[in-house]
Amino acid sequence: MDLVDQRFRFLLASRAARSVALSFSAVAYPLYLSLIGFSYVNVGIMTFLVMLFTVFQSLLLGFLGDRIGFKSILIIGDVFPIISLLALALFHNGPLIYLSVIGGIGGGPGGMRGAFSTGTTAIVAKNWEEPSSRVVKLSLLTSTGALFSTAGGGMVISRSSLIPLFGSTGSYRILFLASSILMLASVLFLVFVAEREVHVQREKHQIISKKSRSHVLKVVIANSFNGAGIGIAMPILSLWFAAMFPYAGSTEIGVVFTISYLSMAVGSFISPRISFARNNPSKVGSYGRMLQGLLMVVVAFSPFFWIAGVIYIGRMFIAGFGTPSRTSINVGGLSSGDYGSGSSIQASAARIAQTTSGASGYLMDLSLPLPEIVGGTIQFFAGVIFMALFGRKK
Repeated sequence: MDLVDQRFRFLLASRAARSVALSFSAVAYPLYLSLIGFSYVNVGIMTFLVMLFTVFQSLLLGFLGDRIGFKSILIIGDVFPIISLLALALFHNGPLIYLSVIGGIGGGPGGMRGAFSTGTTAIVAKNWEEPSSRVVKLSLLTSTGALFSTAGGGMVISRSSLIPLFGSTGSYRILFLASSILMLASVLFLVFVAEREVHVQREKHQIISKKSRSHVLKVVIANSFNGAGIGIAMPILSLWFAAMFPYAGSTEIGVVFTISYLSMAVGSFISPRISFARNNPSKVGSYGRMLQGLLMVVVAFSPFFWIAGVIYIGRMFIAGFGTPSRTSINVGGLSSGDYGSGSSIQASAARIAQTTSGASGYLMDLSLPLPEIVGGTIQFFAGVIFMALFGRKK
């Protein structure tokens, strides 16, 4: 086992700490904003700004990664959430609360968010060139992120026991502070990650090679549709649950998200260990997105909170199951010198599309079920498009 393989555990440890912090903040952020006086519409606008800043960071860091190394941009990328979480921990009013939008701490609950930041997929592709090794490493990252996200869900649940000590807003703020410490731990773990030296000849002023452009365009199209659906359905989902089912408090909502993270971890872990998933990544990725979208529509019509919660948990299992296959396809068509720029462009397309989150608050104002119906429908068609573009990919 060489140094890169030995130090993969530090990347897993970093993603574990990051996942705890971001899984908590993704659920707590819209609930906290609503608690301190933000309307549904303004919460949607805040999540829009979160996604907008994430787009710029992703593009900039991705291009830098091909030039200064992916380990460096992973470290830089984790500094922004620390600033955002400290802003939420230290301020509950005034202009400094808007610093929270620069760190990508919103955008929808899910263990995959903690596992992957700009440069994660690229460093895996660079360190492990053999496709099956990549799928296994990506699966471990996703399942680790999702598994440790359950601790973030546990933090949401623990808030009720902190209210007597710190008050309603103070209980959130102390947990945001704990999350910022976890993000600092993520940075420290990244220091010990190893990255292979690969020397690539690049044409002057070239952002991405001609060989990779066609593949990147296909992924951008697929990710844009999926991102548009996710942007509407997911970023303020915790607030949607609270509004749709007023009898469900942060504890009940935290329980659902905690189990959903565990469900995602299981799906991601078993996916590359099933021969059908290994041999048919495009079908698994496509049908997974279609089913995710359909289940969000079903959630919108659920009469009771726990029924909606169980359906959502099933949806997250499917999300985890399909992610390693889709991610492997996404990087599989890139040249070795384009891992950073290519994966960054692909991710940025999804994040740009997720700025539809600005509309989620307006849709909630019109009718509570609308965000999940519209977002789920768009994600279903995103799966159809992925199948059309990559259906023959082995």
